[in-house]
Amino acid sequence: MHPLLARPEFRLYIAGQTLSVLGDSALFIALGIWAKVLTGSSSAAGLVMFCYAVPMLLLPLGGLVADRVRRRPLLVTVNLVLAVAVSPLLLVDGRGHLWIIYVTAVLYGLAGAVLTPAQSAMLRSILTERQDFGAAVGFTQTMRAGTTLVAPLVGSGLYGWLGGRAVALVDIGILVAAALAFLALRVNEPTPQPSGRRWRTEVLAGFQHLRTTASLLPLLIATTATATVLSFLQPVLFSLIQGGLHRSPQFLGVLETVEGIGALGGSVLGGVLIGKLGPRRTVMLGSAVFGLGAVLLLVPSVWVVSAGLLIAGAGMPAGVVGLATAAQSLTPPQLMGRTQAAVNLSLTAPQALAIGVGAGLVAALDFRTVLAAMVVGALLSAVFLLGKPDAVIEDDEDEDEEEPAVRPTGELTADPAEDPAEEPTEVPAESAPRP
Repeated sequence: MHPLLARPEFRLYIAGQTLSVLGDSALFIALGIWAKVLTGSSSAAGLVMFCYAVPMLLLPLGGLVADRVRRRPLLVTVNLVLAVAVSPLLLVDGRGHLWIIYVTAVLYGLAGAVLTPAQSAMLRSILTERQDFGAAVGFTQTMRAGTTLVAPLVGSGLYGWLGGRAVALVDIGILVAAALAFLALRVNEPTPQPSGRRWRTEVLAGFQHLRTTASLLPLLIATTATATVLSFLQPVLFSLIQGGLHRSPQFLGVLETVEGIGALGGSVLGGVLIGKLGPRRTVMLGSAVFGLGAVLLLVPSVWVVSAGLLIAGAGMPAGVVGLATAAQSLTPPQLMGRTQAAVNLSLTAPQALAIGVGAGLVAALDFRTVLAAMVVGALLSAVFLLGKPDAVIEDDEDEDEEEPAVRPTGELTADPAEDPAEEPTEVPAESAPRP
């Protein structure tokens, strides 16, 4: 058993997060299938994804909410409200009710913009030692990857067996169970106090913290670059299956499953390596592993391509563990929600654009050329971190420090002494963790 699971609060947190992710992912897949069945249109199914994705642009506001109220009641409330919001799906009985599916997807996106930063901030609240951050982040990423791998099978299988209403009922039950798990948490959370700053300053505080923390910003840049390159993989796989492996498009499901297994292994690997290598080297290794795995995709063999996807799939999650651990360690608790929201938005927005760019590149170029560019991009992301400052995980010392003030212009405050958390975090080279 994982050592952290000996702690009741961590077990309850993992239960709540896993149930929440399972319910979200399973219903999301089922909603797309439901829209396709009702209309016969792939565009109608794709619009479900759009309705879910657009509200995620409000992540900075969700992060502010997570930092301005107590996280435990927030997680309980949002899950219960979401359970009520899913209930109208029980009324869907034909194409005329398609709008209910779209509204539900929008509400799920809005809830996700709050739940994602709130869950990360809650993890910080239940951990007492900074040395636990790496192991905790690795374990939560592993559970998330495993749940994400299983959830589509649950959602599509349950829909095919019993229909959309059954999926909605199961999801309501899962959300209520997640709320009860969070309700059972016993965490000492002081009531956050208003800072008195303008709302724009408050919303941008997470981005400002990332920008001014010397050992955190390079990790974000490298991870974002690798995530952007990874987004080219989806359109590339279609061309690879047809032109390289000479298989039917349905073979994509097999390859994505292999990649998902790799992601699960990468999360486990990241949790193990973070304590040995430190965040910077873990992110470097993740980018390099993805690049090396992508090289194997150039070989027109099912077995070699599968091995490449298994390796490449492990790279990104390992890097995310490194970045998330550094963010947990270098961020004041009262700023954790907004910082996590800023990290998520910084990663997902370029990915969304890259999917479209990747589709255009595959249409204009041979897929092997795009793959070669992906390899170079991933390896350059790893090289970029050479010589950058390390994020050292130390014992808590300044948990009550002020959160950084953010100027609307993006400038630092004139007197850093007034806002100590705003000063860039410099880490001496001699104190860096050794591999």
